[in-house]
Amino acid sequence: MTAMSWLILAGGVLGLGLALLFSQLRAAPPDLGNVLERMQSKPGVEQLSGADPLLDRLGVPLLTLPGLRIPHQQLALTGRTPSRFMATKALCALIGLAVPPYLELLAVLFGVHITVLLSLGAGLVLGAVMWFLPDWSLKGQAAEARTEYLHAISAYLELVAMERAADHGPAESLRRAATVGRSPAFLQFAVAMESAALDRQPPWVGLARLGQRLGLTALTDLADIMQVSGADGASIYTALRARAHNLRSELLADDQARAAVESERMVIPGTVLVTLMTVLIAYPAVAQMFSGGL
Repeated sequence: MTAMSWLILAGGVLGLGLALLFSQLRAAPPDLGNVLERMQSKPGVEQLSGADPLLDRLGVPLLTLPGLRIPHQQLALTGRTPSRFMATKALCALIGLAVPPYLELLAVLFGVHITVLLSLGAGLVLGAVMWFLPDWSLKGQAAEARTEYLHAISAYLELVAMERAADHGPAESLRRAATVGRSPAFLQFAVAMESAALDRQPPWVGLARLGQRLGLTALTDLADIMQVSGADGASIYTALRARAHNLRSELLADDQARAAVESERMVIPGTVLVTLMTVLIAYPAVAQMFSGGL
């Protein structure tokens, strides 16, 4: 094969690897069937079925690696399985290991020779960095998903309060309010309550489990409030409205803090631009002054 053929083949392989990498780093919508199966199974144990994707199958053996810490809450927030997460990490590491030899091959084709030791060391370093790339990506996606869940919980609290004001029972209020929304968060609420119903438990038990699995204190607070109402028959309309108001205040404070940070970041490009424009405008005059003086 000619050098051009090798370049085309190497470019195709690299493009395919990068396409697979970006497709796995992109947040995927949660699969409610898998969510229901995970809620019925023990944490850390996955049930394989014939419909599982290939990456899920490849990632299952990696779950038993010693010293491995899997961010279950962040994965649950983004709707991804631990096995797919581990397969993505392995894929990223393999791409990092393969990039230096790929570049070495290109260099050899152009007549430039690179030592094998340098290529091996660069591959190990890049592979280690790429291994942690899915963790960094997952952290940002989980933060966005958490904010979306909190907004949904705030609306859900208001809807449950309205159902209670309409003189519906605690369990019925939770179920009726969950049918109003069509977002993934509301679907998760409905699935959690259906799972509790299969176990012959009240719906707030399912919401409490979901809140603990996702790390959402606001959802567990709602479950506690509804449990008190179901056990004692207490009027919880005011408590629900107050919790919704506090949650909206927290979200507003977070948005304001984030906006302040973004505003500070925007100052730096503006300052650099003004400095460059000042230098460009002042340089001809200053250069002419010094050249005339000399």
